[in-house]
Amino acid sequence: MTEMYEHPIEEVHRLLETVDAALQKIERAPTKSLQVAQVPELSEAILELLGWTNTAYIENTLNINPSLLNKFVKMRGVVSKNVARAVADRVRSNLRSMDQGFDAPVPPQKAKSRSVNKSTAVKKPSAAFAGEQWIAIKETSQTKMKIGAVASILDSIIEQIKHSNLPSSEQPLTVLERQQLIAILETTLAVLKSPLAEKGLLKKAKSALEQAAIKSVEKGTQEGLGQLMGAAGSRLHDLVAWLFT
Repeated sequence: MTEMYEHPIEEVHRLLETVDAALQKIERAPTKSLQVAQVPELSEAILELLGWTNTAYIENTLNINPSLLNKFVKMRGVVSKNVARAVADRVRSNLRSMDQGFDAPVPPQKAKSRSVNKSTAVKKPSAAFAGEQWIAIKETSQTKMKIGAVASILDSIIEQIKHSNLPSSEQPLTVLERQQLIAILETTLAVLKSPLAEKGLLKKAKSALEQAAIKSVEKGTQEGLGQLMGAAGSRLHDLVAWLFT
């Protein structure tokens, strides 16, 4: 069974607030069912508890049915309001038990050293993305958590864009815009999985996601995807500040 990551008390309180925000969205939903992507806060809380392990049918200590949990891990699919509410309540109960049983912060683990030689060094992305500042990513647990958060959401956004079955007239983005956004996000994912990070690319991805989210709102379609794009843009903003400050 997969173990939960240990979280400081401040993080537990933040996650409780995140789940409460998700519950409010669920209650306000006008229909008896909703897209999981409409409550990205709940998916983010679940993924953070599981250490941002974006794995289908993961064994978990939340006691949530694996096939149901998979929808929230992948941020795709439809569930009833009652089911979404039950999942949120289960996550909230787990967080409250962590809050009550809190004793002291867990000492940080030492980051394992990793050498990168010339043969394994990751190449910079295409010249289409102007480099602004490259840095080596420090292997700390908090950095891994933040990168995992961004990577998980970007992966879900890419999949939803690629597999959308909406007619062209209802798509918030044109075919060319979708292709360009996918290219930027896939390049960003590749860089985030490497030992290096590039500031200009991350900022470009953030800007592209924010623009796509705005178009989704203006079009009035794929609102759940638009919310995910907005959440990803916010996460990228935080990640840039974390890595390059």
